[in-house]
Amino acid sequence: MFSIDCAVPPRRWPTLLLFMAPAGPLAAQDALIGGETHARSAAAPALPAVRAAELPRIDGRLDDDAWSEAPVARDFVQFRPDPGRPASERTEVRVLYTDDAVYIGARMFDDDPGGIIRRLARRDEEVTTDAFHVAIDSYFDHRTAFRFSVSVAGVQSDGLLFSDTEEDSEWDAVWESATRTDASGWTAELRIPFSQLRFTASARDGGSSTWGINFRREIARLEESSVWSPLPEDGSRVVSAFGTLRNLEDIRPRRNLEIRPYVLSSAARAPGTADDPFYSATALRQTVGGDLKYGITDNLTLNLTVNPDFGQVEADPSVVNLTAFETFFPEKRPFFQEGADIFDFAIGAPDDENNESLFYSRRVGRAPQGFVTDPSDYQQVPEATRILGAAKLSGKTAGGWSVGLLNALTSSEMARFSTPGGALSEQLVEPVTNYAVGRVIRDFRDGESAVGLIATATNRRLDAGGALAFLADEAYTGGIDFRHRFGNGNYEINGHVIGSTVSGSAEAIERIQRSSVRYLQRPDSEHVGLDPTRTRLSGSTSTISFSKIGGGNWRFGLFGENRSPGFESNDLGFQQNADYRVGAAWVSYQQFRPQGPFRNWGVNAATWSGWTFGGERQFTGGNVNGNFQFKNFWNGFAGFNQEWAGLATTALRGGPALHQPSQWNSFGGVFTDSRKPVRLGAIFNAGGEYSTSTLRLGVSPNVMLQASSRLQFNIGPSLQWNERAWQYVSQPRSSTGTHYVFARLSQQTISITTRLNYTFSPDLSLQFYGQPFVSAGSYDRFMEVDAPRASAFADRFRRYGENEIRRLEANGFGLYQVDANRDGTADFGFGDPDFNVKSFRSNLVLRWQYRPGSTVFLVWSRDQQSFRNDGSFRLGEDLTDIARIPSTNIFLIKFEHWLGL
Repeated sequence: MFSIDCAVPPRRWPTLLLFMAPAGPLAAQDALIGGETHARSAAAPALPAVRAAELPRIDGRLDDDAWSEAPVARDFVQFRPDPGRPASERTEVRVLYTDDAVYIGARMFDDDPGGIIRRLARRDEEVTTDAFHVAIDSYFDHRTAFRFSVSVAGVQSDGLLFSDTEEDSEWDAVWESATRTDASGWTAELRIPFSQLRFTASARDGGSSTWGINFRREIARLEESSVWSPLPEDGSRVVSAFGTLRNLEDIRPRRNLEIRPYVLSSAARAPGTADDPFYSATALRQTVGGDLKYGITDNLTLNLTVNPDFGQVEADPSVVNLTAFETFFPEKRPFFQEGADIFDFAIGAPDDENNESLFYSRRVGRAPQGFVTDPSDYQQVPEATRILGAAKLSGKTAGGWSVGLLNALTSSEMARFSTPGGALSEQLVEPVTNYAVGRVIRDFRDGESAVGLIATATNRRLDAGGALAFLADEAYTGGIDFRHRFGNGNYEINGHVIGSTVSGSAEAIERIQRSSVRYLQRPDSEHVGLDPTRTRLSGSTSTISFSKIGGGNWRFGLFGENRSPGFESNDLGFQQNADYRVGAAWVSYQQFRPQGPFRNWGVNAATWSGWTFGGERQFTGGNVNGNFQFKNFWNGFAGFNQEWAGLATTALRGGPALHQPSQWNSFGGVFTDSRKPVRLGAIFNAGGEYSTSTLRLGVSPNVMLQASSRLQFNIGPSLQWNERAWQYVSQPRSSTGTHYVFARLSQQTISITTRLNYTFSPDLSLQFYGQPFVSAGSYDRFMEVDAPRASAFADRFRRYGENEIRRLEANGFGLYQVDANRDGTADFGFGDPDFNVKSFRSNLVLRWQYRPGSTVFLVWSRDQQSFRNDGSFRLGEDLTDIARIPSTNIFLIKFEHWLGL
């Protein structure tokens, strides 16, 4: 299904939140629109840099003689809340440089120094605090910049700005900073080594270089963001609106070599039985590995990782997935997060909630896909595939080419098991696999236009006819994308064309044909069909989009997408659907300046429709929504979606298309002032069908307590009610054919996400994450599909009579038997789908950065899970029962040491 929650162009909130700091969380949606400048204006401010005769001390005092000789950047203007007006407080910035680094000295004057909000946090963590930022476009390509930020409390963060308005906040550099407060306000002093920047060696032996640069200051008590070089109020341009840093004479790029080895030791205690030959009450593990970063050329960097371990990474949240589609989980592993911008290639619609992409890095190191096929009493199956090594080459050349290459090799994995006779054996559950992705982008017209190429490859080492013959041997995708801005940069057209091909055994290709992505076995489809003899499957996908992204308050756009039935990218990408054509249009009005009771507000509307390649209309829908921030800094959003009746081609999971009744969905949220010690918020959602009893309700309140400058506590319960009139259960077969069984589902879900952060210093922090989770679903009123395309519910489904279905109990699990012809003999059966799932997952991480780039982690992870074939939901009892679930506990210490050579 195609849906747009907000009628806006593709999200650009990393930059808008981190570099441009819109007025509040909802302004990330408010400011997703274009601007009014073109490239870097000749009128943009310029600042000469001065070569320092002596190295400044990084102590935050700004009392070195060199600072007094440097020209001053001043006259900052607001970006929020009142774009273009003079900043409320004065800011002065100076820039020095040496052969090895660039130095930034900033004086933030403040008439009310007692009002400065000073909050400690872990590195790269966002909190409401006064802060100073500098972003450097050392490529001078008007598209890319390196951001360095420091808060008044001395907490560092950094990021890589790309595509003018987007940001990779996971990019990390090794640099120095210091801050001090005094009666006039506060100061910040930064030293950024040239080894952490990328620039072309085009100006040597007396020559002079020019970079793009901008400075930003945040005054938290006013929720004001001011900049040196003015930015369009709508956020349509960031890097291309920078000022310039000039007179950088005879500077040379550093082809640095950075090595970060690690050692790790862990102990795991898990429940088990002495009869299990693979069980150990305490499992000890020691491992070593490391990362390497080397500047191959002035602008190209090679990153290598050998035997990486991500034990300090936070656990994924618990979910209960009742659909046929895979659940998307975001990447949390540092090696794959950093520099992900060059490999990010979305293949879905703007603002696509499905997160479809050609490169889904969590495929690398995934859980083994195979399973033990022989009879067994006990099994030991690896939770994840070991990554032997991975390499990334990325950068941007002087000629405007952005280059990214990534290759990763994962090992084979064996599952060990004991047979009923007591013998020990093992079976291959994941083959040796090589993953590769390549990306090149060529910028034109100062970054206003670009053409790019992308290719991905997955190659597995498989034995013919082996236990893993259901996996594809080879899978490739490749294509081209483009972007073109025109009309003074206020309009943009973009799109892509991608092809895919997958080859393997007939078993592997049949599995792909039958997957939930396409269901080529649908018996009523006239344009596709299942071919069990195929050993190759190919397809394509393409998009085209035209939008007004700048100039005034109005925005609009058109979007179209075609995806053929055979397109397949899931070996290395993330894809949920194929076989559709989609068209969409949206319009938006955004008010960025204070008006009446609002600091900013916006309204949006969209409409969309989709068909299969055979012309079957799947959906037609529309959406209206709005967002706002009051002058008291409260903000909120609300919206309503409507979709009219269509054909659900995947609802029967390979069966014929099913009539989908018209449905609706509403959503909203409100948040209090983020500057206050206590911040409250709540998000709600509701939806249902007009012609059935289907109804969904959800509410997620949130409390953020900033008890002191060091302590932040967040608790966010989430409650969901789902009453669905027709929930898929099973499709058993009998002598009369396949029976598509459905039932009424009553489901309740509660989770409580808790986070506690205590920051002892900018280099030492303690973080806790915990989430108890309970979800229970009860099924009744069992029925089967009778006339799948009938519009009336009573015609579409036939409910089983009391004498037609009965429930049995076996080994603690329920089984339903159906006597369809009422002859006293069961014709088919299916398992009782009732469920009660409980879990508790938590991480406790002590992180100490004992020197720049070098860190020690102490981690305690706890995991408790249980399943019961019982659909009853008893909130108090269920939450209490979690404490009784046996737990798996992992304790580890990890030592990383950074060496810059």
